[in-house]
Amino acid sequence: MRLLPALTSLFLAAAVAGCTEDAGDLLRPSPTGCYFGSGDDRTHLSAEQAANAATIAAVGQRDGMDERAVAVAFTTAMQESELINVDYGHDDSLGLFQQRPSMGWGTEEELMDPVYSSFKFYEKLRRTDGWQDMTLAEAAQAVQISAYPDLYVKWEDEATAIAAAFAGGAESGLMCVSGAADEVAADPAVLAEAYAYQWGIEATSVDDSTVVIGPYDAVPGWNRAAWAVARAYDHSIASVAYAGMVWTPGEDGWVAAEGEATEVSDEPSQIVVTFATPE
Repeated sequence: MRLLPALTSLFLAAAVAGCTEDAGDLLRPSPTGCYFGSGDDRTHLSAEQAANAATIAAVGQRDGMDERAVAVAFTTAMQESELINVDYGHDDSLGLFQQRPSMGWGTEEELMDPVYSSFKFYEKLRRTDGWQDMTLAEAAQAVQISAYPDLYVKWEDEATAIAAAFAGGAESGLMCVSGAADEVAADPAVLAEAYAYQWGIEATSVDDSTVVIGPYDAVPGWNRAAWAVARAYDHSIASVAYAGMVWTPGEDGWVAAEGEATEVSDEPSQIVVTFATPE
């Protein structure tokens, strides 16, 4: 007797027939991953993609590259790997940028390290004459020398939106609906180590439940806050606070901290990353 499927069908039919907002919410899939921008044109990445994008942006800023350079890197990685650190590709290509050991980019082990592969991408971009005057797709092609140069164009708008959050200082520019990865690094020291490796600077302080970064002015501060939010899934992060605003996992995104004014502060501020308490 298939009672449960039958009841489920009746329930869904009734919900749809009602055409109510509640019914629509009931049938709509729950949001996942991370969102950039606002409104109907928001750009979506999975938690894994967002974490890799955060790494690419951190390495670029560490090495003095600007928001546009980060957007070029995103345009490239979104076409080459969809921002997934894959260990396969055409011929011996692998990693976020599908770089080839046989072409002198590095060893297989090095190219599977997102920090190293990002560094190598920016290194060649920096040596490319006139890249600043090229479109994002043209600059990506100048680095990659792809057999399909026209494919980079379709990623330019999304890459620009993501770069605004990770390298452009966009206030509250990243919202992630965070769960918990299968293997969660819930140790604040692990996040602090990742921050030092990717950004090239130590966290201000680390204890059993928090990592403090900064203080920083608005642009570098929001970039680093976005980096922390993008790591929430892998690190069991409960909240990220910066400039009078607080992010917690869920659909609300950034909200004014309790007791704070609604205006976002432009004063140098610390980024405080708080970890979830183990159950």
